[in-house]
Amino acid sequence: MSAVAEAARPLTPVFAAELPGIDLHRPLAPEDVVDAINRYAVLVFRHERALTDAEHLAFARALGPLQRIKMLTMVGKSKTRLSSEYLIDVSNLDERGRIFGASDRRRQFQAGNRLWHTDVSFDTNRAVYSLLTAHVVPPGGADTEFADMRAAYDALPEATKARIDGLESEHSIWYSRALAGMTEVSEDEKATRPASRHPLVHVHPRSGRRALYLASHISGIVGWPEAAGQALVAELMEFATQPRFVYRHQWRVGDLVMWDNLATMHRATPFEDLAHPRDLRRATVLEAADT
Repeated sequence: MSAVAEAARPLTPVFAAELPGIDLHRPLAPEDVVDAINRYAVLVFRHERALTDAEHLAFARALGPLQRIKMLTMVGKSKTRLSSEYLIDVSNLDERGRIFGASDRRRQFQAGNRLWHTDVSFDTNRAVYSLLTAHVVPPGGADTEFADMRAAYDALPEATKARIDGLESEHSIWYSRALAGMTEVSEDEKATRPASRHPLVHVHPRSGRRALYLASHISGIVGWPEAAGQALVAELMEFATQPRFVYRHQWRVGDLVMWDNLATMHRATPFEDLAHPRDLRRATVLEAADT
């Protein structure tokens, strides 16, 4: 076990850990965190000040190929306030730093982040790690919740494990956005993100543990009637997000939270987004280079 993993302070009995004293303002070899992320699936790094975008990207890039931003083209916008195409703007701020208005489609799109999901599961090239850092936190918080899909799978009844073994699910970003209220989407917009298919249960590639691969993006089970598939997904989502599997992160400015999308789900929690800014920025490491 690496020294970083040995220094980790568990945040729940089953997963998530804080790494006290680890300063990402200085270069950190990616192998130093591999043991820790494989074990805990969610890692919390606390800093007095937020990482610069360059520091953030340097750490993420050392872990693998990064996702390019595509959300703007998906909602008919062409500008972002961030300087890098590899930083996903998880804020409520437009290109001038102003809070989104109530009718802004970017606000409508991001409402889907409040549903339980796994980043980029709607693509064939899945997200491995997400690294989210806090620059501005609104009064009262705006926490993020995480659920451990490995522990949830382990706790399933054997009959349920047998029932879901070998099943494949279809993931669509537009399905989850419709669930969150964004229903007016053009065919051109839909074409920017076609649906993808993934196993409902997979073997985590680095730990060897079996895990559910769930998200609000799942529109159904391949080969099943629509209603039956959605009922099964709802049953599994409810089971996997019980409090015993969940860690709730209370953001502070300077935090960087890293999580493994192949082992967890997460969701944002509501805040007064028309009144207060929330500036969080995400770098996302993919299974393969983004094309």
